[in-house]
Amino acid sequence: MEQILLMRGMLKLKEHNTIEELKKEIRKTKDGRYLLRVQCILLRKEGMKPGEIEELLISRNTYSKWIKRYNEKGLEGLKTKKPSGRKRKWDRELFKELFEELDKNNRWWNVKRMQEFIKNKHNIEIPEDTVRKIVKKAGYSWKTSRPSPYKGDKERQEEFKKNS
Repeated sequence: MEQILLMRGMLKLKEHNTIEELKKEIRKTKDGRYLLRVQCILLRKEGMKPGEIEELLISRNTYSKWIKRYNEKGLEGLKTKKPSGRKRKWDRELFKELFEELDKNNRWWNVKRMQEFIKNKHNIEIPEDTVRKIVKKAGYSWKTSRPSPYKGDKERQEEFKKNS
């Protein structure tokens, strides 16, 4: 089994794939990050020096990480991993009831009222920003009150509207 050799700061590539296989992989991928990683490996296999690759594409640390990942797992090691993150505390399905209520009801709704609706129905507290974001993504828009010149002359206002 071939070992990863560190010679004068250069990592030696394992022979996982041929140049043609790497070119084929580049043509078929749609993931931009993965594409860049495979191109880096291809350039190295084609004889480009690590310093030139680093100058052209990426930092030295990134280059080293990618080479190590390729040596350990081949192309699979270069693929973009699904980001891990905190799981949602609520299911977006609970918003469906809210949207149904918004559609059937001509009441004035604000974020606080939406939060209360969800709390009363599901006993879950959802942050204002989250409610606002999800409602906006669902295609709803916010209406705000417009100032009205209540002391203004109505006749002059109508005349202005006609001439504008």
